[in-house]
Amino acid sequence: MKILKIFALKKVVLVVGTAMIFLVFSSLDSSETFSDTPTKHVVSIYQMKFIPKNIQVKKGDIIEWVNKDIVPHNITESDKNWASKTLKKGDSFSKKITANFDYFCSIHIVMQGSVSINE
Repeated sequence: MKILKIFALKKVVLVVGTAMIFLVFSSLDSSETFSDTPTKHVVSIYQMKFIPKNIQVKKGDIIEWVNKDIVPHNITESDKNWASKTLKKGDSFSKKITANFDYFCSIHIVMQGSVSINE
């Protein structure tokens, strides 16, 4: 009878141990998937400046520019390959980042910024 109880206890320990190992490996897999999720970065437009002026992100991350200024602005890529619409106070513009670029506000050309990919 004691031998059967010992075998039963070993079986329970084996099942619980296997379940714990499975949970550990399952959580590792999900954390790898989580790290592939793009990060959202915010650039504020305030007092005629992009804040931060220069930003480093990972490829695939998203930048959201938010106009917190009292006057309208836009975001225009330096080679003019793309531009946002004019952003009034409270408006925003988002872009998925796939390459380095410089940008400016074409309404107020003294306002400039840059995005670089940090790999």
